[in-house]
Amino acid sequence: MKQELKIKIENIICNNSNADEKEIIFQLKQLLYEAELQNSIVKDSKSIADLVSESVNQLKSNSQNNNTIKSGFADFDKMFGGFGLGEFIVIGGRTAMGKTQLLVNLSLNISKTIPVLYFTFDLSEFLLTSRFIASVSGIPASNILQHDLTDEEKNKLSLVESKLNKHKLFINDSCNNSFTAFKAHCQQQIERNGVKVIFIDYLQMMSSSKYRNHRELEISYISRELKNIAKDLNVCVIATSQLSRAVESRFGSKHPQLSDLRESGAIEQNADKVIFIYRPEYYGLEYDDEGNNTAGLAEIILAKNRNGSLGSIKLLSDNYFTNFRSFDSYKKDFSFSQNRLDEMTAKNSNMKNLLGNLDLESETPF
Repeated sequence: MKQELKIKIENIICNNSNADEKEIIFQLKQLLYEAELQNSIVKDSKSIADLVSESVNQLKSNSQNNNTIKSGFADFDKMFGGFGLGEFIVIGGRTAMGKTQLLVNLSLNISKTIPVLYFTFDLSEFLLTSRFIASVSGIPASNILQHDLTDEEKNKLSLVESKLNKHKLFINDSCNNSFTAFKAHCQQQIERNGVKVIFIDYLQMMSSSKYRNHRELEISYISRELKNIAKDLNVCVIATSQLSRAVESRFGSKHPQLSDLRESGAIEQNADKVIFIYRPEYYGLEYDDEGNNTAGLAEIILAKNRNGSLGSIKLLSDNYFTNFRSFDSYKKDFSFSQNRLDEMTAKNSNMKNLLGNLDLESETPF
C-alpha cells in the first residue's frame, strides 16, 4: 500500500510540472484523503444484549454520568441537561448578538473542571485573550484593548492571572485554511491534554480544499466532518454560525429559525443541537412579551435537540457586555426594604391595600 501511494504521489508531481503549485497541493491532499478513507478503522459490531447490559448497569449505578457536560448556566442545565459527549452543537445568531461572548462564558464555565480547546478563526489570540480577561475581571474589553485603565481596574488585573491559571483552556487561532491540520490538532490535544470540548468561532470562517469552488458543498462537508469528529473522538464540538440576512427582511417576529442558518441546510441536518441567540434590544424593542425591560436581555432558544426537549431560557449581560448570567439570579438580586414600604404606605392610604394584594411578605418575592 505504501509503495502504491508513493508512486501516485510521484506521478502527481512529475505529470504536473507546469501546473500551479496550489493545484498540485490540492491533488496531493485529495489523494491523502482517499488513502485515509481506505485505511479507516471500522469498529466491531456489538450485540444489542451487550449494549443494553452496559447501559442498564450505568443507569443503576449511583455514579455521575460522565457523558454529560454542564454549561454552567443553571436554567439551561436544568431544562436541557447541558451538553453531551459525541454531540455536534451549533450556536447561531446575527451579527452583534453575542455569539463570541456566549462561547467565552461557556468555555470559562466548562474549563473549570473539563479540558477545553478553543479555535478562534474570527479573532486573533490577543483579541480573544482580551475577551477572557474582560470576562473574568469585569473590565470593559475596550478599556483593555486601548490600555485605558483606572488604578482600580489595574488592581483587578492582578487577580486575573491566578484565576485563569485554574482553567484547563487551550486556544488556537490557526488551522482555518486546512481542515486536515484542524483535525490533526484536535487529535493531538485530546491525547496530550484530555480535551473533551472543542469550541469553534465561527463555522463559516473554516475552509477545505475538497470543495473549494463550491461554498455550499464545502460548508456541508465541514459540518459533516465536525459531527464525525464529535462522534468518533467522543468529544463535544460547539461551533458558532452566522445567520442569513433573511432575518432582517422578515416581517413580524425577528426570532431566528432553522432555515436562517447561513449557506447550507446541512448544518441543521448534521447538528445534534441548534441554539439561537436573540436580543430584542438589537431590534429596538424596549420590552419583551412578558413586560420585562430588554436592556441586556438575551433569549437562548434551543430550536433543535436530538436528545431532549425544545424551549428557551433568558440570560442577562452586564453593562459592558463581558458576561452573561442567569436571568433568575438577576431578579433575586432585588429585595424590598420594609422600612421604605412602611414610609410609602404612611404617605398613601391606597398603597397599603395594593401591597396587601401583592402579598409581599418575603424579602425576595421573586
